[in-house]
Order: sequence, then structure tokens, then C-alpha cells
Amino acid sequence: MKLSSSNLRKAAEIQERIEQLQTELDTLLRSENDRNSVGASPALAPAPPAGRVRKLRVERGRGRRSTSPTGPLAPAVVQVLKTKNSPMSVSEILDGLLSNGYKFASPEPKKNLFARIYRLKGVKQVGPGKFAAE
Repeated sequence: MKLSSSNLRKAAEIQERIEQLQTELDTLLRSENDRNSVGASPALAPAPPAGRVRKLRVERGRGRRSTSPTGPLAPAVVQVLKTKNSPMSVSEILDGLLSNGYKFASPEPKKNLFARIYRLKGVKQVGPGKFAAE
């Protein structure tokens, strides 16, 4: 980006607007704290120095995985594997799950099963792409 006088002027105007918004935000937060508190209001964080803009960071915690309406996947897979005494492929396991009425929370059940089957308790890999109950 070329530093021209018009770009510098625009940057200064934007910075001034940011500072105005920050002041308005501080005022709103103070009035909200005054309304909610009994006694002295807690100290607010100072506004950032001029020329510097704070970015808000949204923390995303690792929440629980969305579960199937029909229960956990591992016991359902083990049940399907036990009905057949020979190793099964993921496609065969998926067919068995669906025929048993298992409902996936994922819009792509085959991808979900492929991703999770290697870590399911009670399931072991017995060959390339073949699985059996432990």
C-alpha cells in the first residue's frame, strides 16, 4: 500500500472514529456497572492508548461432542460386529448400524464412522479396512 496523503488522512479519520467508539463503549459499560452494582463500581480496564487497537479474542472451549439421539456409537458398533463372526468393513458396519435403527447426529455418517472407528472402545482393526469386536 502506497503511503499517500489521502491514505494517511483516511487512516487518521478511522483512528479518531475508533477512539470515539471506545469512549462510547466505556461510558456504556460504566453506566451498566453502576446500574448493576450495589455500592462502589468496579474499576474498568483503561482504554487502549491512541494509535493502538485491541482485538477481542473469542475463546472456544472444547465442549462435548454432539451425541446421537440413539446413544453412543461404540456399543452400537460392537453390537453390529458381534452379530457377524467375521471381520467387517466400515461400509458393512454402517449398513448394520442403519438397519438396527442407529441415528447419526452427523450429516455424513460414513465419514464420521471412518474417522472414529479406530478409537472406539471394544473395536479392533484386524486387517486393512476390516474390524472386529474385541
